[in-house]
Amino acid sequence: MVRTTKIAVLQIEPVFKQPAQSILRANSLVSSIKPNDIDVLMLPEMAFTGYNFRSFDDIEPYAESEVDGITIEWAKGTAKRLNCHVIIGFPKRIEEPEVKQIYNAMGIVSNLGELVHVYHKTQLYPPVDPLWARAGDGFCMIDLNIARVDGLRFQPVNCCVGICMDLSPDQFEAPFEAYELSSFATKNKAELMLCCMAWLDLGPQPDPARTESGKSSAETGEQLKHWETRCTPLWTLKNRSCVICNRVGMESKNVFCGTSCVISNAKALKKSAEDDKTPTVVDYASKHKPELIIVFAATSSRNSSRFFQHFLHFPHSIS
Repeated sequence: MVRTTKIAVLQIEPVFKQPAQSILRANSLVSSIKPNDIDVLMLPEMAFTGYNFRSFDDIEPYAESEVDGITIEWAKGTAKRLNCHVIIGFPKRIEEPEVKQIYNAMGIVSNLGELVHVYHKTQLYPPVDPLWARAGDGFCMIDLNIARVDGLRFQPVNCCVGICMDLSPDQFEAPFEAYELSSFATKNKAELMLCCMAWLDLGPQPDPARTESGKSSAETGEQLKHWETRCTPLWTLKNRSCVICNRVGMESKNVFCGTSCVISNAKALKKSAEDDKTPTVVDYASKHKPELIIVFAATSSRNSSRFFQHFLHFPHSIS
């Protein structure tokens, strides 16, 4: 019995405070995907509004309802059109009187166009999120029906989800080796970790290692290694994977580092006789360009080996 999953990772450059323009960019990137071709479409944190808001009053006009907000409505329509799940970050309005906070949220929409879960970012990024966001109640696990078994679609995969700072030490004060999110995922035997990001490039700007492709080891190696290390507990289990969807571009002089990726310790991917707990980067996107990567995943049964292999690659340049 063979289980397969295809995941499209959509690395975009949102237009700050212009969600309609951001949607046009997203539509251009996903236009090459045909219905039934993928099982999951994943977008970054705050995918259409941008991220670097400076106060509640600044972000309030862009806060959305999870019922009919512009982001979730797009996700529902896209999910039904492509017959796949959509995972996307958005600023969720808190429907409480006199509350001047929103949730930094991740919406998960099924292939039927139904909102099946909303996750609230647990660990807030100190320079930005506390200016307008309320922390969520904690990490979560969710079974997503994203596997195909001998041609039968929508079979469950045990997933742990997170948003950006969730993968870092809490408040940048927790011990590095606490590995909060990946420890939680490991304890709950997650098959996949799925992380929406708006991760900053904290290196020198302009980047002295910048290349046209944005994919040289000098540009991306340190970031990929950091994310791999932050998943250290997960690699104690066999055949586990982490999917990271980041964004690119600049807001208020803050540069985002792209490099969306899939990291896995699945033995089937090894180029040499490595042990089955050593992770490898399966595929990754440019550090500075909008890009769509699609990876193909397969397993032989619910609790047996899982592997990712590079399936398709669609670089784009969006103005």
